[in-house]
Amino acid sequence: MRKSICVVGGGLAGGIAASTLAARGHSVTLVELGDAPEPLRPSNEVWSEAEVKAPFTRGRGIGGTSNFWHGGLTILDRTDVEGISDYDGRARTPITYSQLREYYARAVALIRDGKPYSLDDIEAPLDVPLDGFGSTGNTFRLKALLYPDRPFSTRGLIERATELHGLRVVPNIEIRRLVSAGPRRVAYAEGVDVQSGALRRFPADIFILSAGGLGSPKILLHSAGECPPLGQVPIGKFLIDHPTGFVFKAKLRQRMDLRPLFGIARSGYKLRYGFVPNADRPDAADSHNHILYLRPAISMKDPGTYDFLKRRLVTYRGRSLSPLDMVYLIRHADLLFDAINFKYGFSYSTSYVSGLVFAEQLPDENAYIQQLKDGKFTVKWNVSDKDCRSLEKFLAVFFEHYSEQFESFKIFPGMSARLDSAGHHSGACRMAMNALEGVVDGNLRVFGIDNLFVVDGSALAYSGHANTGLTIAALALKCCDVVSGG
Repeated sequence: MRKSICVVGGGLAGGIAASTLAARGHSVTLVELGDAPEPLRPSNEVWSEAEVKAPFTRGRGIGGTSNFWHGGLTILDRTDVEGISDYDGRARTPITYSQLREYYARAVALIRDGKPYSLDDIEAPLDVPLDGFGSTGNTFRLKALLYPDRPFSTRGLIERATELHGLRVVPNIEIRRLVSAGPRRVAYAEGVDVQSGALRRFPADIFILSAGGLGSPKILLHSAGECPPLGQVPIGKFLIDHPTGFVFKAKLRQRMDLRPLFGIARSGYKLRYGFVPNADRPDAADSHNHILYLRPAISMKDPGTYDFLKRRLVTYRGRSLSPLDMVYLIRHADLLFDAINFKYGFSYSTSYVSGLVFAEQLPDENAYIQQLKDGKFTVKWNVSDKDCRSLEKFLAVFFEHYSEQFESFKIFPGMSARLDSAGHHSGACRMAMNALEGVVDGNLRVFGIDNLFVVDGSALAYSGHANTGLTIAALALKCCDVVSGG
């Protein structure tokens, strides 16, 4: 049956949902905050104890954040989806791993434009020997991030659906709230034209929020007064990310070639392998699925001093550096070489390695986004002591397991200060078994509202150890199936 559908947000999730549903014959309106790709810098957020140091990780315009996405693909661990048997570290989510894996395969095919691909390349161990690190034993395993050779943005999907399937795109609209049409239905999405200031309303049969990991919960929080069921679910709670940063430097006992970890190329993409705890060893990191990458280095110098300039380099995005930044860059030329070498692969033979970690966070009630009386939103996210203890345990077990490979191993102090947001904030509209524990069910439908779905990073109950894009794309495709068949 043909349905009228309003999709809010034209990023990774919204672009996939809108273009897919339009191709299936539905009448779809995509409402987007911007009209051209540019970084999104929200003015209505007040951050507590932390700061979003990389605003480019949120984008506006057709394609949204996917215009800035480098395309790293990975999947959640089974434990992130189904929990850990006989261990109390996680709760089960209302979708099985095998179901999610099917949508992962479809998402990869979409992102890679239908080219053949196997998820085994992420899950399988290295097929090239790596000296003493090649045998991971029963404590650690290797898992990959995949980087497609061609960047992916949903802008192409949206433009094609507009031309071929009648997708209606309405740019420059900031959706503020949803208004109900009874106890269990939304009547329309209400927003403001950011250019004229005019009030706009978008009625539909189905509403899909895909305004981002922080954008969607803000809309729901603002709508709670108009949609009573929203007041019964924990919107904004359990905010998580996977903090990232350099946490140690080590000198190897003998020079090694790390090319198998960071130089493997397949047809159309490259692999970057890291170390994660085995699923049957939850005690190795208190059930967290951290991942550790060994990067070639040329000294034991603390790579944390490069973090400031790295953020400045990314923020400039091609513009001229200031004289002070140029001086800083020259002073830390060795660290800059480490970064350039890692990106372009000039040399993987090394006597020194940097430990770059993506640390998984588990849901915590002390991290949240909530609305203030003045209409702004406070965001509380930080790296907790519990996160740091888990990561320190992980590093200690890693060093103990591979101690024969290292001549010296220096874990840097001040772990929480070294870890930064990866810009993949999730969990504020988390998927759960019931309305006490989350905001959406296993079909991405908001508890208590029959025609409202949330499909973006905010729906992830666990974000895993690295990039969330592939999981978001998979959930968007699942939502399309539910909306089309429900």
